[in-house]
Amino acid sequence: MNISAVYRAVEIISDSVAMLPLQVKRDNIILENHKVYEVFKSKNINKYLFIKMLVQSVLLKGNGFAYIERDGDGTVKSLRFLESCDVSILYNKQTNELYYNAPIIGSKRIEPCNMLHFKKNSYDGITGISVLSYANRAIKNANNTENSANNFFESGCNLSGVLKVEGQLSPQQKNDIRQSWATAYSAGGNGLAVLQGNMTYQPIQISATDAQLIESREFNVEDIGRFFGITPGLLGVTKSTDIEKEQEMFLLHTLQSYIVMVEEELTKKLLKTSEKDLYVNLDETYLLKTHKAATAEYFSTLVKNGIISCNEARTALGYEVVDGGDDLVVPYTKIEDNIINQKSENDG
Repeated sequence: MNISAVYRAVEIISDSVAMLPLQVKRDNIILENHKVYEVFKSKNINKYLFIKMLVQSVLLKGNGFAYIERDGDGTVKSLRFLESCDVSILYNKQTNELYYNAPIIGSKRIEPCNMLHFKKNSYDGITGISVLSYANRAIKNANNTENSANNFFESGCNLSGVLKVEGQLSPQQKNDIRQSWATAYSAGGNGLAVLQGNMTYQPIQISATDAQLIESREFNVEDIGRFFGITPGLLGVTKSTDIEKEQEMFLLHTLQSYIVMVEEELTKKLLKTSEKDLYVNLDETYLLKTHKAATAEYFSTLVKNGIISCNEARTALGYEVVDGGDDLVVPYTKIEDNIINQKSENDG
């Protein structure tokens, strides 16, 4: 996370998922008073931070865990976020039995139904693999580049130099002069050197462009972005010419997989077996609200084509309903076609 590209990529993904409104639905109808909402109103942690930490854990560690505490009837009472290092996965391939061990919770094995386990990448479907594992080499290259850039600018952009002395010097004299020079004149390349009559100094200078530090740093950001599924424009490398298009691609090709991961695990573990007709939903349309033009076009198209009513659109946008706004709009072209067809039948 000390590498800016990694930090920003993790922040963008985890923040984007965490800020989505959480809903419990039945047949696409939101249930406003379901008990699941109360679980995310803990005094210690809110829904946003809870989801953010889980997604961050998946990105950085490969697995995100939360212990589920239930009432006697099986209703979820509370959730407790657990760091991945506090949880051990116990899986028997022969019997296909899966348990969890978390000493911080207790000594007893934890059944899978009582442990939220988020994972995006896996070789066996049981243990998750972090993005950092795949991007290990790219991150090392970026770290080495940052260290090189740091050393480059700390030295005043002077990589090295040659100090010429007339006459022969013993190894001890060379070492003494080298140490004396470094002590007196290595203050970021800004020191004033005073040379004796038989000494001359020839610096070996190289620009950041010649050292390809700038190009290397930009490439590292792009390379890390590829692993996380984020375009350079969203990471601040280049100025985007079509930010809305980039964000649409980000939502479709990157965020959607994390959204589905969270939705499926919460639906499977937080809802009772008697609530098979319910599901947990993260409303990704919330991301569109930051783009007024895209939002207006999106809801206008749905209303004009009779997909949703005017009041449904107003409710989604946070406005009060209006009288007569519950009726669906029937496209005019369809009415016109029906009239023409009826007229043709009558003429026939």
